[in-house]
Amino acid sequence: MIPYYRPILKRAWKISLKNKWLWVLGFFAAFVGNGSVYEALVRSFNNMSEGRSIFFTLREYAQSGVISMISWSKLKILWQTDASAFGLSLFTLVVVLAILALIISFGIICQAALIRGFIDHDQNKKTTAGKCLRVGIDRFWPVLELNVITKVILLGFLVMIGYFVSLISLQNPISQKILYIVSFVVFIVLGIIIYFLTIYGVAYAVLRKRTAFEALGHAWHLFKRNVILNLEMGLLLFVINILVGLVFIIVAFLILAPVVLVYFICLLAGAKVAMVLMTLLAIIIFTVLLVLVGSWYASFQLGAWAVLFEELEENGGKSKIHRIIEHLRKKTKKTRSK
Repeated sequence: MIPYYRPILKRAWKISLKNKWLWVLGFFAAFVGNGSVYEALVRSFNNMSEGRSIFFTLREYAQSGVISMISWSKLKILWQTDASAFGLSLFTLVVVLAILALIISFGIICQAALIRGFIDHDQNKKTTAGKCLRVGIDRFWPVLELNVITKVILLGFLVMIGYFVSLISLQNPISQKILYIVSFVVFIVLGIIIYFLTIYGVAYAVLRKRTAFEALGHAWHLFKRNVILNLEMGLLLFVINILVGLVFIIVAFLILAPVVLVYFICLLAGAKVAMVLMTLLAIIIFTVLLVLVGSWYASFQLGAWAVLFEELEENGGKSKIHRIIEHLRKKTKKTRSK
């Protein structure tokens, strides 16, 4: 059988390693959450394994006081009691929101630019970071609309399912486990579908210049025609994600080992200043490694989906399971004909 996924992943791998400027785009594109479905899956599995529903995280945020810190009631109290504190709080809130909006906006631009850059390189077209960023700016609004729509839908489903689950009161531990598993499966299935709609929708908006709703419609049809193929590719990327994480831990340990050794020597010698310096050095090295690996993988992952999208659009594709079944059928026919 002719391999299908391997050449796609190999092309994306080579492009991501040869063009380091794509890593910068990947760093900012990661802020709009390309790999959120993997994080949701792992977090949900952890919660379920501890006997909690997948909606425990929402309660954690609600009880943490983070949301109440920016509540209107607190600002109103400050306005009535301390005008200067109110002005400072409002200014801080506006600055934080402005920075957040700037980061998200640049992440949206980089997401579109990264897809354009990968496809240009895959098709052996001359391209630059500036050219790709101009494409990202040009397609900013439809890509932003797509991300907002899909994330609002995902959050809406999460809240809705969480609400219905919270209404069900089960005393039997086995029934509770079954409920948690069902809610987990439902959320993950919805998350996977919305994830693919986002990825393919952005690709349609950038590469085919569709509007947000047109892109979503085309993305749904593309996903529906290739459900198993998409899931197989997602599973491969999930495995690669885990392997990259393991390699990162090993490499980080080897690089940081001398620094940690020097730190303990300083601890035994009582050199507090040197200990602080070693701690700062370890944090800097770890952060740099994390940013580099994270930026590369974010660009590689989105690039792999972009290459797969173009392959499906231009040439179509068959899942591994489908190809195995066809191969077995051909073998059976040959055996019978003999």
